[in-house]
Amino acid sequence: MTLLKTTIQSDSKKQRYLELAIPIFSFGITLIGVLVWMMGFEINFQFFALGCVISSCLLAYLAWIRPKKDIVALSTPIYAVIFFIVPTEYMSGLTLQLLYAVSLTMLLIRLKYRFGSSHTEVSLGKELALPLKTYVELTREAVTGISPVTAHRAVVVINQFSTGEYGEVARISGTITGLSTEKNSFPFLIHAFEIVEEHATILEQSQPRPENYRKFLPEEEGLLANPPLPSYSEDRKFDAMLDNSLLLLFSIAWNNSKVDHPHLLACQTFALKLLGE
Repeated sequence: MTLLKTTIQSDSKKQRYLELAIPIFSFGITLIGVLVWMMGFEINFQFFALGCVISSCLLAYLAWIRPKKDIVALSTPIYAVIFFIVPTEYMSGLTLQLLYAVSLTMLLIRLKYRFGSSHTEVSLGKELALPLKTYVELTREAVTGISPVTAHRAVVVINQFSTGEYGEVARISGTITGLSTEKNSFPFLIHAFEIVEEHATILEQSQPRPENYRKFLPEEEGLLANPPLPSYSEDRKFDAMLDNSLLLLFSIAWNNSKVDHPHLLACQTFALKLLGE
């Protein structure tokens, strides 16, 4: 079993657990509060709203990792704080928490069936969308010959980046740039991993854009899907380096590791966003 397949299966199982946890926490902790009151312990019922707050955060996370963002689901933690920050009496608190738990459950159902799956769920039996297909075909000759092992690592980096696992992306990319024997034959490969490693580290540590950041060489611009224009701002050029690096790694992986095609198909919504589709 490949590292990516293991990662995908693990992430999919984790997401199912998180989905189940939303109604369990929101209804469960409120019902625990009811039992506590029935036993004669008159604790401020506001404390039992913790389940709704936790469930709101879980729902927001599940919305965030999807290609299409559900703004309503993303904002539920804010509403949870607004609704439950003020102490309430038993009946009003119980009513509000139950209504909020029902709302969260409805939003979860809406998220699953209206906003699609997360990046990590494998999509089988499909082909690459035309813009991606065109790009990987145009760059095929230049990238062919890179080892399947390195290509597979590229797939893992793309998948992990799409789900926000920036620390892991930086670690894997750093390993490739430090140990790869292909740096002389395919210098653009190392440059792509170096750029991704830099951006992942910055995102993981919430750092500002460095004044001098990693770039592709001028002679490598022919491999880029969207080379930055001179008129771009420095911030836009910086972002374009990341987008082009991930897309180049996508082409490298597609053209050198057929066994990973299903995993790349699962990431193509993310890749299309990088292309501006």
